[in-house]
Amino acid sequence: MNRIFRTSLLVFCLVLPAAPAPLQAWPTSLYPEIFRNARKVLPPPLSRLLEDMEPLLRQPCTAVRVEDAVDRAIAELSKRDGSLELAIGAIWEAGCAAAAINDPGMDTFVAAQGKKFAVVFYGYHASIRDGNLARYLEIRAEEQQKFSSRFDRASELPSRTTSVELSPEFGMASIAFSRAVTDVANVWFHIWTSVNGAIN
Repeated sequence: MNRIFRTSLLVFCLVLPAAPAPLQAWPTSLYPEIFRNARKVLPPPLSRLLEDMEPLLRQPCTAVRVEDAVDRAIAELSKRDGSLELAIGAIWEAGCAAAAINDPGMDTFVAAQGKKFAVVFYGYHASIRDGNLARYLEIRAEEQQKFSSRFDRASELPSRTTSVELSPEFGMASIAFSRAVTDVANVWFHIWTSVNGAIN
């Protein structure tokens, strides 16, 4: 680890005590998997940047609004002398908040089964391509409410199999995981395109 990167990591960690309380959402062990999968579908320059700064994306997630973290990231990346460490920290917070939208509330189950989930990326939403983050979050909140209702109904049905991977819980948790990956990628893509980041 070179001196510049050690300094960046130290600066970022020193900022954390002033951050909000830890976010209660996905199990901590799954956030790196969510972020790693989201990174795969990002524009290559952003994907490489996040890969280089990955140690900064392994801090405990904190409770912030997606919009607030996104605004901070865009502000830092837009400054001529902006702080890369603060920008990455805000990108990380935005990713945490975006993933939390999809928390199925099954920590023990998803912690045990999360490595088995097949990830599906649902693509970049039209509202994100139009630069309308607020509309995207509205749509996703509505969709998540419907998804939660479906999950509640499905969980009341008797199980017809002893296979965990064929259970309604596994199916719904797997979908929630893929939605988390998709939401993180969409939010990060919005940040990047808002500062005219290179796509190729």
